Amino acid sequence: MAKRLRRRQQVKDDDTLDRISMLPDDILLLILSSLSFKESVKTSVLCSRWRDLWILLPELDLDLDSTSILLQYHRRGHNINRLRCDYVRWVDRIFTLLPKSSTNLVRFRVAFDLPSLFSGFVDYWVSSAVSRKVESLDLILNTYSYSSEEFYYFPYHKENFPDNLKLLKKLSLHCVNVSDAAVAFLLGNCSLLEQLSLSRCGSKLSSLKVGGTLPVFKCLEISQCPSLSSVVVRDSNIVCIKYAGLGRPHCRFKLICVPHLTQLWIQTAHEQEMLYYIMNIRRIIHMFDSVLPQLHTLKIYSNYKLTCFDTLKKMMPKLKELVVVVQSGYSDNCSLMPIIRWFKVAPCLQRFVLEASRQDETNTKDNVLWGLKRDCLINGSDYDVSDINRSKKVKQTYFIKEVEFFGYHGVRNHLQIISQLVRHGVALERIVVDPRSFELRQNMPWDRISRNQMEDEIIARELAKNQLRYVTKRIKVNIL
Repeated sequence: MAKRLRRRQQVKDDDTLDRISMLPDDILLLILSSLSFKESVKTSVLCSRWRDLWILLPELDLDLDSTSILLQYHRRGHNINRLRCDYVRWVDRIFTLLPKSSTNLVRFRVAFDLPSLFSGFVDYWVSSAVSRKVESLDLILNTYSYSSEEFYYFPYHKENFPDNLKLLKKLSLHCVNVSDAAVAFLLGNCSLLEQLSLSRCGSKLSSLKVGGTLPVFKCLEISQCPSLSSVVVRDSNIVCIKYAGLGRPHCRFKLICVPHLTQLWIQTAHEQEMLYYIMNIRRIIHMFDSVLPQLHTLKIYSNYKLTCFDTLKKMMPKLKELVVVVQSGYSDNCSLMPIIRWFKVAPCLQRFVLEASRQDETNTKDNVLWGLKRDCLINGSDYDVSDINRSKKVKQTYFIKEVEFFGYHGVRNHLQIISQLVRHGVALERIVVDPRSFELRQNMPWDRISRNQMEDEIIARELAKNQLRYVTKRIKVNIL
């Protein structure tokens, strides 16, 4: 009986696959585009109809995120170069399978640990992508233990600049050596460029100028470029700047005639890196004083304990959204209340988003036991937890309408700030609580990666339901 049912199910699945395979190429490519690149390649084994479809995709995202893989290889004493060679052969094979007259390439992304030893291969891949009129080019060449002298060198400059490169709309370089002159020539000739991301770009990048020659330029991202000392943005339609500083003296920004700049993202660092990073949020914000009054969105990444010295003093009358990302080094016992004080400089703030990565697992049991004491925290009854009690001393009234908390675990500092917002948020209409935690990629600190922690999520979700059950009458609460 069981065999008969399995046979019927297999026939049914095959029939469904046959019907899908009868769809036109455009629709099948749309289906494949919703999958990762590795998943789309695997569909080639389904049947002959799917065998060569993936090579028609307009995107080649060859991202294996090698950091954790190579770390395991290194610890086990394995030959890391063998793994790199395997990756290179895989990418080379993909390019041999691509038709010579393929359609334009919308995006080409390489993300793996590849030092200058593999420059010849990377040059070939990039050249092939450019010949296919690539619009978005990402070279994320994470190096595990190499100095910038062993980074791959970006091949395009004044003497070597193909016409197709002028069609570029987005360029991201991580662990890639690129010079001031090369960046200047790119910015002067790629009139369609909308976004430029430079991360750990070696010692040859010392200054950067973005001017009015880029009519559609919208976003500039600079992360951990210790040799970069000055950035000048003048007469530009730029909308967003993302900055993570590294090194002393740190980079200086000069922003002149940037009326459309409404988004600013900044990042601080781990306490153990305090000698190398710009630690104090106020020092970073000070570099952007001239544009603070026109900001609509401010996003701050912090990985150390916020104190009373982390203040925002310049008024931001147009700020509507404040996003604060608290990373994994932030202890459960560190108060988040200094963030509340930032609301004073943003009278029109409507949306507050707090994102917290997974907390220390050793605190989980203690926090669950502590959670049994919290039943009456939100409804205004008395309680005897000293850390939470101190939040009563803050008499400020908030007019934000929406609060979102990602990575909520119901721990001491999480509940403290939520209870404060509920008590004094007179205009608060909606709270979204999401227990899913995340981690940040080292190469792009602005990307969030969700990851499943099922046991912690279940506990956090139940705690959130228990803690917020009293506020659902006046505030809409969504627990994801």
